[in-house]
Amino acid sequence: AGQTIVLTDDIDCSELVWQPIGTMDLNDMSNYSCMFQGTFDGQGHTISNVTFSSDTPVCGVGIIGMNLGEVKNLNAENVRIKCTDTYSMAIGGIVGYNMGLIHDCVLDGENEIAGVNATGGIAGGSTGTVYNCSVDGTTIRVLGDNDFSDGRIIQCDVAECGGLIIGGSFGGTMDNCTARGTVIAEGNEPVGLGGIAGCLEMMDSVTNCSADVEIKSEKGGHAIGGLCGYSGTHSIGDVAAATEGITTSEYPGIIDNCRVTVKMDIPGATHVGGLIGTGLYYYGEETAFKITDCSVSGEINGAVTPGAVAGRAENSLIESCETEISLDGEPLTDKVGQTTTMYESGDQFEEEAETEEAA
Repeated sequence: AGQTIVLTDDIDCSELVWQPIGTMDLNDMSNYSCMFQGTFDGQGHTISNVTFSSDTPVCGVGIIGMNLGEVKNLNAENVRIKCTDTYSMAIGGIVGYNMGLIHDCVLDGENEIAGVNATGGIAGGSTGTVYNCSVDGTTIRVLGDNDFSDGRIIQCDVAECGGLIIGGSFGGTMDNCTARGTVIAEGNEPVGLGGIAGCLEMMDSVTNCSADVEIKSEKGGHAIGGLCGYSGTHSIGDVAAATEGITTSEYPGIIDNCRVTVKMDIPGATHVGGLIGTGLYYYGEETAFKITDCSVSGEINGAVTPGAVAGRAENSLIESCETEISLDGEPLTDKVGQTTTMYESGDQFEEEAETEEAA
């Protein structure tokens, strides 16, 4: 804590077995002493050819595993990370789990990041701020299977949240990030897939971001968008303060000046939008977003009643968004899709189940 690490040269990790800098104590997640808490300044240098794999539970895997401090001015290329255990989460190319600040970082080359929950290029999971970051030449693979055959689509911890910049973000802000690459879900009914991020939930603002992305899911899915899978804020800004340590100051959450080119091959998927998939039903209401001065172009193939801008947009505002989207080869003119089923928070679902059991 309080220390600055300065990278003075490029580092080629071809001959190394990488261990992430900063870890999560899975036996005591309140123990921050093992997390990175200083400043990591790459000074524009590159860390390349990092490989890491695990089939046991891990939380926070990347060049930096758990970040409570600041990671900046770092380039990375040819990063390959794969974590397959169903209890693993926050798998990123540069940072696994960001609880601090990331800015001016670049992921380039041939990168493949694979995980079951919160898998991203710059960061796997994030509750902090990310700006001036870019990703190019990256494939994100979302692993695992879900089953929503009972009709309820509920936030889960498997086959969830894949995006080129961030896998899953809850809180914070994002500005001036660009991404180009592919997001692939291999299993059944994945949730939260997007070009910039799978999830940008309870994030006050997402501004000046652009993505050129191909999204593939052969076995359905929910909450899929060219910018992000699901997004929005709650009308009560501190509703998640006690449980997640997150507060928001903007309602609806701001999505401004974002540009997306997208190709989706997602047969049977729902809650699909060219820009945003959906909000999230969370503590009594669906989170909402406000879209201004955005554009989206490309094609959606196989989705069920998608929207050119959003798959579902309860309580949300779309003030100005240019679209040129096709659905299965035909122009898609409906800006908001016709999805009637809510996408529900896992916390909300558990709370309802406990209430029903008590009754």
